[in-house]
Amino acid sequence: MLNCFKSTAITNDCLQPNSFLSVQGSRVFPAKGFFLLLIVLASYTSLKAQTNLNDLNFKAESEFQPTIKDAVKFSYLPEIKDTVKHINNIQYGINSTPIFPKYQITPINPAKMQNEPLTKLYHALIKAGYGPIYGMPYAEVWYNSTRSREIAYGGHYKHFSSNTHLENYGYGGFNDNEAEIFAKKFYKKHTLSGEFNYKRNVVHFYGFDTIINKITDKNFTKQCFQLFEPKLQLQSHYTDSSKINHHIQLSYYNFTDLYNLTDTYYAAENNVKLNTQLNTFIKKENLHVNILGDYYSHNRPKDTINDFILTLNPYFEANGKKWHADIGLGAFMDIFGKSTKFYFYPQLNIHYNVYENMIIPYAGISGGLTKNSSRSLTNENPFIDPQVNYANTDNKYKVFGGLRGNLSSNTSYDANVSYGQYDSLHYFVIDYSDAAQLYNKFKVIYDNTTLLKVSGQVKYQYKEKIHFIAKGNYYLYTPKNLTQAYHKPNFDLTFSAIYNLRSKIIIRGDVFVIGDQWALTQVKDNNTYVLQPKLLNSMVDVNLGIEYRYSKMLSLFVNCNNIANLRYYRWERYPTQRFNIMFGVTFVPF
Repeated sequence: MLNCFKSTAITNDCLQPNSFLSVQGSRVFPAKGFFLLLIVLASYTSLKAQTNLNDLNFKAESEFQPTIKDAVKFSYLPEIKDTVKHINNIQYGINSTPIFPKYQITPINPAKMQNEPLTKLYHALIKAGYGPIYGMPYAEVWYNSTRSREIAYGGHYKHFSSNTHLENYGYGGFNDNEAEIFAKKFYKKHTLSGEFNYKRNVVHFYGFDTIINKITDKNFTKQCFQLFEPKLQLQSHYTDSSKINHHIQLSYYNFTDLYNLTDTYYAAENNVKLNTQLNTFIKKENLHVNILGDYYSHNRPKDTINDFILTLNPYFEANGKKWHADIGLGAFMDIFGKSTKFYFYPQLNIHYNVYENMIIPYAGISGGLTKNSSRSLTNENPFIDPQVNYANTDNKYKVFGGLRGNLSSNTSYDANVSYGQYDSLHYFVIDYSDAAQLYNKFKVIYDNTTLLKVSGQVKYQYKEKIHFIAKGNYYLYTPKNLTQAYHKPNFDLTFSAIYNLRSKIIIRGDVFVIGDQWALTQVKDNNTYVLQPKLLNSMVDVNLGIEYRYSKMLSLFVNCNNIANLRYYRWERYPTQRFNIMFGVTFVPF
C-alpha cells in the first residue's frame, strides 16, 4: 500500500477507482465519492473556458463530509535479543561421585526349606560272634562321643582267636588283640589330636609235619608280637592362601617279638618319626614341602641295628583348565649303621581331562626309599625268623601311565601300567639252616629286581543298594640273581559286591584269587638235599556274608569263608583253613 497522504490535501494518485484510503489500517470513504467529485471538477473547468467568467460560483451540497486523519508512520527499530542468560555469582568446583554408590538395600529374607533332622548318633557299638568249626571267638567294641564343635574322643577294642589244629600239621592257633583310644580338640584354625594304639598278636610256627616231628608243647612254636604306639599331631585349617598350612605328626612305637624258646624278649624295635607337611601358594602355584625324620633302632641278642632316614620332598602343583601336574624332587639321606648314602628321585605326575572326566590319561615318574623293619616284614609274613637280616629297598625309578575316568554317574574305571627298578627287593624263603630241623621259619633275602605291573579296576555304585568293585594286578618280576621271585604271585584278582535290600538284609560277597607263585624248597637227590624252585598253584577264596537288621539297635549276621572248601598255601608249608562259618550279633547299647 502506498503512503498517499503526506499532507491534508488529496492527490490524484490516491483517487483511483476501486481503491481505498487507509489510515492506520481503517477505511475513510467509498469509491462513489471520488466519481462524484471528478464530475463536478470537470464541469467547472469546461464552463469557465466557455464564458471566461471568473466569478461564477457553484455550490454543491452534499451530506458527505470527507475527513482524513493524520498519518502515523510505523517505526520498527531493530532489536537484538540475546538468548544467553547471564548468571551472576558463578562458582566452579568438582563434585565427587563414587563409582559404586552406596545404595540403601533393604534385605529380603530368603526362602528357607525345613532342615532334615540330624541322624541320631549313638555312643557305643558291640559286635560279637563265634565260629564253631575251628573254635573262633570274635568280639569288637567301639565307643565314641557324639556331635561336638569342641572335642571328639573314642576307643576301640578287638579280639579274634582260634584254637585250630590242622590235620598232620602243628598247632595253628592264633590270638589277635587290638586296642585304641583317641581324642581331638578343635580350635578356630587348628585341630590337635592324639591317639594310642596297642596290639598283641600270637601265632604259632605250625608249618611242620607232626608225623615226623611229634611236638605236643604249644609254647615251643609260639611267637608273640607286641606293639605300643602313641601319636600326636597338629593340623592347620587356614583359608587364606597367603598363610602356610601345616600338618605335623610326631609318633613313637615299641615293637617286640617273643619267641618262647628262652622265655625272654628276643628282639625289640624302637622307632621315632617326625613328619612335617607344609603347603602355601606362590602366586597361583601351590607349593608343598614334606620333611620326614625317621629313626629306628633294632635290638637283637647279638647286635643292634640303627637306621636314620631324612627325607626332603618339595613339589609344585600346577593347574590348567583341563590339566594338572605335580613337579618335584625327592631327596633321601640314609644313615644305616656306619654307612651314609644319598638318594635323589624325580617326581612328575600329570593328567589331562580330555572329555568331562570321562577320559583322563595320566603319566609320570617317581621313586623312593622304603624302610624294611621288623614290624613291616612281620605284618606281611608273621612266620619269619627273628634273626632276620635288614636292608632298605631303593626304588631307583618307576615310570607309569594310565587312563581313568567315569563311564557314568555310577561307574568309574582306572587302568595303568608301570615299570620300575628296585635294588634290594625282599623275598621270603624257608630257612633250612634251622637247628631244630623243623624248617618252619622264613628268612629274608634281597636281590635287585625289575618289575612290570599292569593294574585295572572298575567300580559301580547304584544309590545305597548295590556296590561292586573288581580289580586286578599282573606282576612280572625279573630278579638279577635269583632263579625265581619267591613268594611273589604273578597276579591277584578281587571281586567284592554288596547288596542292600531295603536296609533290612545286607548281602556281601568277596572272591579273592591269588596266582601262581614259586617257593624255594629242599628236595633229596642221591642221598643229598638240594634247594630248587617249587611251584605253588593259584588259590581261590570265596566268602559270603548275610546281615539281618532287626532294628537300628540290633542285627544278626552269618559269615561263610572259603566256601569252596579248598586248602591252599599262601606260604610254603603253611596251609590255610578250609570252610568255616561264624554266627554273630551286632548291638547298640546306648
